[in-house]
Amino acid sequence: MSFLLVPHQVSDTAATIWVGALDEEGVRQRSVRLEFEGGGEGREVELDASGWETWESFQAEDPKSYPLLDRLLHLASVLKSPPVRRTLDYQRVEIKPLSARTSYALTLRVDDQKVIGAERHLREGRVTTLPAELPTKDEKPFTLLVGSCFYGPEDPGGLVGGAYRYMPEDQRPDVKVLCGDQVYLDNPWRETTLKWYRANQKPGLFRAMLFEKYVANWTQVSGEDAGFRQLLADGANYFCSDDHEFWNNAPNFGGVGLLNSLTSGQRKWWFGEASRLFRAFQSASPLLRLEIPPLSVCVADTRINRDTKGLRFMRDEDLKSLGRWIEGLQGPGVLVVGQPVLVEGEGVTKSLLKKGLKNAVFSYIDRDLPHYAQYRDLVGHIKSSDHSVVILTGDVHFGRVACGELKPGSETKFVEVISSPMNAVLSDKDEPLFGTYKEAPTEHFPITEDREVLRGRNQFATVRFFLLEDGRVNMEVRAWPIPRPGEEVSPRGDVVFEKALS
Repeated sequence: MSFLLVPHQVSDTAATIWVGALDEEGVRQRSVRLEFEGGGEGREVELDASGWETWESFQAEDPKSYPLLDRLLHLASVLKSPPVRRTLDYQRVEIKPLSARTSYALTLRVDDQKVIGAERHLREGRVTTLPAELPTKDEKPFTLLVGSCFYGPEDPGGLVGGAYRYMPEDQRPDVKVLCGDQVYLDNPWRETTLKWYRANQKPGLFRAMLFEKYVANWTQVSGEDAGFRQLLADGANYFCSDDHEFWNNAPNFGGVGLLNSLTSGQRKWWFGEASRLFRAFQSASPLLRLEIPPLSVCVADTRINRDTKGLRFMRDEDLKSLGRWIEGLQGPGVLVVGQPVLVEGEGVTKSLLKKGLKNAVFSYIDRDLPHYAQYRDLVGHIKSSDHSVVILTGDVHFGRVACGELKPGSETKFVEVISSPMNAVLSDKDEPLFGTYKEAPTEHFPITEDREVLRGRNQFATVRFFLLEDGRVNMEVRAWPIPRPGEEVSPRGDVVFEKALS
C-alpha cells in the first residue's frame, strides 16, 4: 500500500527516523534506503532486512487469545468470514554522525523507484539536529512545539498541518512534543460503544479498525501544503500517550467503547493491543530525554503503564528515574506529560460533596493524575528541584499558562503550559467539544500567574528558550490558533507568557 517515514528522536549528533511499510508484501526482500542531505553533504543508509518488526491484525493464536466472552461468542457464531489481514512492517533507523543544529532533507527510496503525488509526501521529510548548547539572545532560540488531541476525522482540510506548514521560518520548532491523543481509537464513539467488533465473525477486524485510525492520521495529505502529515514529516517528534490512544479513561472503564470494554478481560485485551500499536507507530520507550545544556527535557508517559487500582500512572522504576533526572538538573528542566499536574485532587467523598453526584461520576470515569498514589511522589520530586521546572501537557481541551514559585521565597519557578486541542472531537450535538476552563489550583504550588489561552479554539503552542547573559534561561510561550474552515491559513502566534528561569 505505502511506505512512509517520520522523524523521531534527535540529538546534536544523531537522528532516529521511523520507517513504516503499510500492507506491503515481501518487505524484507526489497531494497529500501534512506537518503539524507544537509550541511553540505549527502549520504544514504541501506535499511537492514533483518531490522524490520511486524505488526499484524490477525495472529496465529486468534481467537484463542481473545477474552473469554469473545471466545464464547466466536464459538457460538455460525457464520464466520475469513480473517481480516492488515500489516505494518517498521523499523527505527539511527543516522550519525551529524552536525549540530543542521537541517537535513530526508528521502525514502524503495526499489529505486521515483514516486509522485501523495506517495511522495509520505516518503519525504526533514529533521534538524539539536544545538550542542542553548542558544544565546542573538541566536535563534531553541523551540519546542507542544500539541495534543488531534481528532483527524474533523479536520478533512488538513488545517492543523496547514497552520504548521505556514509558520514563519524564524518561529518554526526544532522539536515537536505531542503529549497525547494523537489518535482517537475510541471515536467516533458510536462505532466502538454501540458496535461489537471483535471475534464473532471476522478475527482481526478490531485490530484492523484501530490500525486504520493510525493510518488515516499518519498519511493525511491535503494538497501540497496541508494535512497532519505536514506536521509529522518536518522535524523530530517525541510522543507520549493519553487515554484516547486506547479509550476514554483507559485502562479503567470510561463509558465510551462500552460493548468492547465492558468486562475487565475485554479492557485488558484492548489495552494490550492498543499499546502494541502505540509502541509501533509512536514511542517504544515511556521515558525519553533531550539535553541542550543547561536546559534538559524529559518526556514521561503517564498512561501506557498505568494500573487499574489507582496506585501508579507509570512504572515505579520510571518514577525513580524521573526523580533522579530532577535531582541532577544543572539548569531549568522541562517535563512533558500527558495530563496536567496542576489539577484538583479529591477523594470520592469530598468529590461528591463538592461536585455533586453527576460531576463526581464523570470525574471518576475520566481520572486525572491526582487520582493515583504516585501523584504525591511526583509533586515531591518537582518541589525538591534546585532549578525551575516547566510542565508541558494537554488533554483538557483548553489552553492555560500558570506560573508561581517552586518553593515559597525562592527564585526558582514552576510553570505549566497546557495546549489542547489541536482538533477537537465532536459532542453529541456535533459541535467541537472544548473543555471548561479551570483556574490552576494552588494546593501544591503558590501560583501567582494564571491565564486562559485561545478560548474555544483549536491550537498548538511553541515554547522558546535562550540563554541570558546572567546565566538564567529566558522562556517565551506563543499560542497558535488553528484556522477554522474557510479562514485564511496565515498563522500568527501571539506571545502569551515570558519569564526568566534559573
